[in-house]
Amino acid sequence: WYDDRFADLGEFVQTPIEEDWARHSFWMYTVVLKGAAAPGRDDLMALLEADGIETRRVFPPMHTLPPYADRTRAFPVSDRLSAHGINLPTHGLLTADDVEYIVARIRVHLAALVAHAGRA
Repeated sequence: WYDDRFADLGEFVQTPIEEDWARHSFWMYTVVLKGAAAPGRDDLMALLEADGIETRRVFPPMHTLPPYADRTRAFPVSDRLSAHGINLPTHGLLTADDVEYIVARIRVHLAALVAHAGRA
């Protein structure tokens, strides 16, 4: 359901990728904000929370965790995904109408965030 509803937002939202040789479990549905929307990740999450939509940040990159800390190398992809990624609601009782509402609110908030970024 999420894939269908995000299909036209590719300029601002990267959805999960499923390679031909793999099947995604969709334990979590993670989107990564990109382009003009990317800096607004935390603002978007706060706006969604105000709408009653719980989201979570993407896990911190392994290289930032104390047991694995590697300050000698750069991991820009991991850093970008962590900084701009959002885990959206997924659970057994989620309905198509729920997903429609979630993505509709994301659309409204992204439009406002991108417009604000353009004025800044």
